[in-house]
Amino acid sequence: DNRFPLSIPYTTPASEFLYGTSVVKSALRSRREPRRKLYKLYIYTGENREDIDQDARLEMLAKRNGVEVVRAGNEWLRVMDKMSGGRPHNGYILEASPLPRLPVTGLGELMTVDAQEGFEVSIEYQSEEEAEVNGTSNFVNIQRNRHGRKPFVLLLDSIMDPGNLGGILRTAAFLGVTAIAISARNSASFTPVVLKASAGASEDVTLFTVKNPAGFVVNSKKAGWKVFAAVAPAEKPDPAVPAPISTEQLDDPLSEDPCILMLGSEGEGLRWNLRSKADVELYIEGSRQSHNVDSLNVSVAAGILCFSFLNRSK
Repeated sequence: DNRFPLSIPYTTPASEFLYGTSVVKSALRSRREPRRKLYKLYIYTGENREDIDQDARLEMLAKRNGVEVVRAGNEWLRVMDKMSGGRPHNGYILEASPLPRLPVTGLGELMTVDAQEGFEVSIEYQSEEEAEVNGTSNFVNIQRNRHGRKPFVLLLDSIMDPGNLGGILRTAAFLGVTAIAISARNSASFTPVVLKASAGASEDVTLFTVKNPAGFVVNSKKAGWKVFAAVAPAEKPDPAVPAPISTEQLDDPLSEDPCILMLGSEGEGLRWNLRSKADVELYIEGSRQSHNVDSLNVSVAAGILCFSFLNRSK
């Protein structure tokens, strides 16, 4: 059969293959700007296919977005497995351009442009190819908040585990975080593993990359952003630094200022050159019932901390 695929067919050299129902569906439904370019949707139609209705829904969604649909029979299964790196793909693989992640050096002041609320960002140098993927707009739209609350951005540094990074993206998108800035040099790469762990949330939340996290914090503070550092509960207070506060003591900072919450690695925590630049150190008060567990998985901690900011009673 001359249609038998001998190798993975790439539309462009930079193409990525998204796999799994939730990630593929989210990419097809995404309305973020800029968004990925979507090239081909592969739907496995070989033996033991069960959810024919879902196949039809995803095919219709793809065609609405102008995406070519390839109905792949049994002869495609080995190639589809290669596209997903041998991981479960549920019979759906979407070829797309890389995920847009605007490189920024700082967040700017809040403003209104053409009746749209938002804030400016300072953009790092991009090549033409990078700008084609990430876009070039330096204005980030935000949804008007009926309580008058300001934007809330996460800065992730040294999050090396792909599952944790994906879990944080999923939680942040669910709770309504405005954007997520990720350290470019010492964080997990945006592999399909991260995307699948995010359950498609990566397709909807605004993402930034940051080459110099310390400079990013300093520049953002100059524009009026208040910076919080997530820390572990201290056994003994350090008189050399201001006392941290717990999530229970946190008032409602977003009613007054746009805020950045910095999160570091599970093992070492936030690097000192970032932690020292925070306005406030914040920790989660545990029950103290366990002598063996003194901290949380970083993705779990991120969920509790984000909830503390975004769900304060009015």
